[in-house]
Amino acid sequence: MPNKEINVSPEKVLEVAHQQLRACFFESTKVFAKQTFNDLQDGKKVPLIEIASPDMGEVTGLLALDCSDFVGKLNYSIFRDALASHLRRTAEKLQAGESLNIFTNKDSGALLFHIPGLVQVDEQVNILVTGIEQSRPGEIIIKLMFLHPDNFKTN
Repeated sequence: MPNKEINVSPEKVLEVAHQQLRACFFESTKVFAKQTFNDLQDGKKVPLIEIASPDMGEVTGLLALDCSDFVGKLNYSIFRDALASHLRRTAEKLQAGESLNIFTNKDSGALLFHIPGLVQVDEQVNILVTGIEQSRPGEIIIKLMFLHPDNFKTN
């Protein structure tokens, strides 16, 4: 029954995705984590989560990375530092029941959780956030995205 609609709250998807991100990049072997990062940086989507409902089917979540707005040279260590910051801030908001600052694209239904993970290399700061979009029935893309830092400069 995979074509039935499954309603899962954005908060639940974010919680499950971030548990799996922690497991993938901080609790697995460095070889596995680094290979996953390399695959993501090469534009591949990697399986991350599966949410199953006994009577409604399942939703598969693939992980993607958009580093097109990253300023500087992105490597595994910098990515991992940005992700650690993002996961820490997200966990704090989830535990406290605070707003997840969700922005929605009205046309596509894509969600952006504006909970920035910050990483600074020398004087350059980069910002990592999570977005979710449905790619087809039963499949979502969980996208880690670097936002261009100029969007956050104050005059």
